[in-house]
Amino acid sequence: MAEPFNVSGQCLCGAVTYKATATSHDVNACHCGMCRRWTGGPLLYIHVDDNPVFTGADAIGVFRSSEWGERGFCTKCGSILFWKTAGKDRYTFTAGSLDDQAGLTFTREIFIDDKPPYYDFANETERLTGAESTATYLDSSDKTE
Repeated sequence: MAEPFNVSGQCLCGAVTYKATATSHDVNACHCGMCRRWTGGPLLYIHVDDNPVFTGADAIGVFRSSEWGERGFCTKCGSILFWKTAGKDRYTFTAGSLDDQAGLTFTREIFIDDKPPYYDFANETERLTGAESTATYLDSSDKTE
């Protein structure tokens, strides 16, 4: 198991900054339709294992995109910052918002069955379908009614 490490990041304008503990150096890509609509392409992200500490929290907007997911962004510049489990302190942060991206490794693609045919990544990754992704990341206690 990978050693957790501290990360920090910010939005494009700097109004929102965060600090958290990443669970690994693994970068994931989500190809689901919501992430692609939100980002204009796949969402590249890392997992963090604790409740992050934010500065500029008054500039964070949160959109509840599904019954179990929330998406966070800067209300000043529009930067995409995180996806989190609704009602829980389980966050993923966009890899591009990290201050230091050294040592990160692209390892997994999720919702691979939703990926459109016009792009592919060159490196080998673990590839999970939407059903596999949901089963891996969420257990029944994480879904809200």
